[in-house]
Amino acid sequence: MFKTTFISLAILGAASAQAQQGTFPWKAGDSPPLVGGIRLGLSRAALDSLLGRPDKVEQMGQDGLGLTYTKRGISIVYTPLDGAAIVYLLRRDAGDVGGVRLGDTKDQVLGRWGKPSTGEGMNALYIAGKWVVVITLDSTGTRVVQLGLGRAADAE
Repeated sequence: MFKTTFISLAILGAASAQAQQGTFPWKAGDSPPLVGGIRLGLSRAALDSLLGRPDKVEQMGQDGLGLTYTKRGISIVYTPLDGAAIVYLLRRDAGDVGGVRLGDTKDQVLGRWGKPSTGEGMNALYIAGKWVVVITLDSTGTRVVQLGLGRAADAE
């Protein structure tokens, strides 16, 4: 679930003009929303208190950990420096990000948020200053199969 494609994400693709009428609800300086009840930057102790012990822990690089909470349908990339740096939803019922859920169509996303800030192929980034929403579509380019919120690298 933890993909390095987080860094090189892409555009959702063309859709009807009507489907692109939405506007991303956040801008630089806004606080990131909760995802599955999780706030970016939470400490490991806070995560354990909120979610219990993770079902799976993966080492990511020298200091990072991938924490999977299967019953909650959430995966978190955690680092000692950033705390909860990326939160991914694993199931539709695990929550939403600004009304967008796993399984939504590309047209639903574009209708709600408009075109992404940047992207390529089946991946998109909606950037709000120092944090970003990550969306990946299925191989047909029609449905959201990965949805997460994380800190933006080299944000202004």
